[in-house]
Amino acid sequence: MHSDNKTNHFLFSLGVTLLLGGCTPPPTPPAPEETAQQRCERLRGKALDGASITEATLVAASSTLPEYCKVTGLLPVDLQFEVRLPSDWNGKTVYAGGGGFDGSIPSTDVYTAQGYAAIASNGGHTGLFDGSFALDPEKLADYADRSIHRVLPFAKDIIRERYGRNSEKTYFEGCSNGGREALIEAQRWPDDFDGIVARAPAYNFVELALAFNRNFQQLSKPGANFSAARLATLGKAVLDACDDKDGLTDGIISHTAACQFDPGTLQCTGADQDTCLTAEQVASARTLYSPMRLEGIVINEGWPAGGEADPLGWAPWMTGNGNALFTGGGLLQLGMLRYFITRDPNHDTLAFAPQAWLPRISEVSAQVSANSADLERFRARGGKLILWHGGIDAAISQNGTAAYYQRVVQASGGQATADSFVEYFPAPGVHHCGGGPGADSVNLLSALEDWVEKGIAPSRANLVATKVDLQTGAPLLARPLCKYPLYPRYKGEGDPASAASFTCAAP
Repeated sequence: MHSDNKTNHFLFSLGVTLLLGGCTPPPTPPAPEETAQQRCERLRGKALDGASITEATLVAASSTLPEYCKVTGLLPVDLQFEVRLPSDWNGKTVYAGGGGFDGSIPSTDVYTAQGYAAIASNGGHTGLFDGSFALDPEKLADYADRSIHRVLPFAKDIIRERYGRNSEKTYFEGCSNGGREALIEAQRWPDDFDGIVARAPAYNFVELALAFNRNFQQLSKPGANFSAARLATLGKAVLDACDDKDGLTDGIISHTAACQFDPGTLQCTGADQDTCLTAEQVASARTLYSPMRLEGIVINEGWPAGGEADPLGWAPWMTGNGNALFTGGGLLQLGMLRYFITRDPNHDTLAFAPQAWLPRISEVSAQVSANSADLERFRARGGKLILWHGGIDAAISQNGTAAYYQRVVQASGGQATADSFVEYFPAPGVHHCGGGPGADSVNLLSALEDWVEKGIAPSRANLVATKVDLQTGAPLLARPLCKYPLYPRYKGEGDPASAASFTCAAP
């Protein structure tokens, strides 16, 4: 009888369970997954503390770019930024640096095409060539060292909102002023990025402008500037003296340390003609090749010999078409001295005397230039830094980057410690950020990723730089990218267009 009661109780419980189960409503089906369009448009209404999103638009895939969400935003006073969010994200983020005085948002196509979330900003003001923004202390502060650090947290929020997770790694890459921004980040905001690529860094931006002013004043003297024919004479003489020092006569000076060219050998001894230089032109060449000193201290290294007569060489940056003011360097010194230093829009920079402005120069340099060699905080957080510079860059001397790298090595306590987080790669025969007869194309971001994520230093990766025909895309030549102070030396045999025919040799 007792057993029957237990059986009845079990059957009753089972019946109640089945009955209740039958009455329980089915689970709510999951909401349909948002489309890329919906995810993108939802960002328009996202509240950001201190920033505003001005637009969020899904951009359809094209023949060169994948589908991505383009988000634009604004921070006061005029710090505009853009975040691109590929629908097929690779899980990582790249912040692209600007150039010159900034003033616009640079393209991030190269990163978008590879699936990175890409960030870019305008440096805190609009206008590419106008330095007058520096009269506004807030805009100057943004341009100097705040803009990227201010934008980054908001960009990270946008990325997290879109993908539901944080970026695995965040990198920075920039050239010229973007290289300065790269070093500002490593020096002053070391926790912002896991790795940084600084190409042709204008790290001593204020001092560079002073050197351009020195050049401008010298080239503006009667008879001191160069015609195209005189530049051709100078450029040919440099190649004749230095081209074969690397084992191959190919129009590329790779062994720059062995190039000890004296422009005085070209001074006219008879009639003034295009095959020689006047005394005034010799003085100009010597000025440009020489370091600039202020109060006995080198503030900007001289430009190395090479590339003088190239279309991207001295003419667009220093000598111009008979007027040194209307060049990249001429306009840079004009903007820097009028708006950053003297704060006088009508100041005659041809008569500028740096000794009269030493306190202001020091003040602006401390704010704008990235001169510090102390990267200990960046090293300690595990950051990695790759420096790169074109060997015949007429905008920013590669000698300056070499000098900065050597100071970092010293400040780090020696080569072994420095090697753990920073490497420098000169690019022989390459102009400002690219162009020229040398191999100017190399994926340093990929090399940086391997260093940060896999522990493979770029100097151990056998990096190869290439040069391609811009019209056809066909490869023209390849060279090993050698860690400073090594340089690519021809082995004496083999195809001169092949990297395998060269070895990284000590000077």
